[in-house]
Amino acid sequence: MTLPVFISSANLQPQQTVVLDGDEGHHAVTVRRIRLGEKIELTDGSGLRAICEVVAVGKKSLEAKIESVHTEAKPEVTFTVVQALAKGDRSDLALEILTEVGVDEITPWSAAHSIAKWDATDKGLLKWQRIVREASKQARRAWLPQISTLHSTAQVAELLASADLALVLHESAGDSISELKVPATGSVVIVVGPEGGISPEELTAFAGAGARIVRMGTPVMRTSTAGGVALGVLMSTTKRWEIPASQ
Repeated sequence: MTLPVFISSANLQPQQTVVLDGDEGHHAVTVRRIRLGEKIELTDGSGLRAICEVVAVGKKSLEAKIESVHTEAKPEVTFTVVQALAKGDRSDLALEILTEVGVDEITPWSAAHSIAKWDATDKGLLKWQRIVREASKQARRAWLPQISTLHSTAQVAELLASADLALVLHESAGDSISELKVPATGSVVIVVGPEGGISPEELTAFAGAGARIVRMGTPVMRTSTAGGVALGVLMSTTKRWEIPASQ
């Protein structure tokens, strides 16, 4: 059974004792009910994993002694999903699935047919970051996905132009995502449209930036699930899902 994971900003070094407080400490003690003597895993969100033993527990915090530290290498090929803003909890579900599958970065996109809108504050961005943070702990991830700022269609086109493999998911495409060859190194960018679909103008702009328009077979998937399924198909052809020999 894997250990519960918590995120820490402390300097994680062997034999050191660190304090887990704030939201993470509250979650560990109150929600997960971690007790004295239990083992937990701490991560800095940038590849570092520390196996620890809990040596003290307070009302909303705990202390843990680090037993061992392991650094997980950064992937050679990275996956970014451009996720169009969606209404209700569909964006939340999309973020959770993408994080669990293994996405490296998520780019929010204000598409022409997006029903949901973000205001001028950072409220939407903070919500996405919170969802991804919690999903990362659930998935026991050492690398936390990054959430970029809200992108316009023109900015998404620029992102696609700089990718080693740029893809747009669309039901009208003649090419299948299963036929693609993922590069061994570099960056892959996948665009997922909103509930109302990607407009013809957006498709033209993305194709002009060098993106390939692809589909995932006969079924038409919702914006909340399409990105995660596409990510899984592509990642299964790489080393990202291989189980380390030590496990």
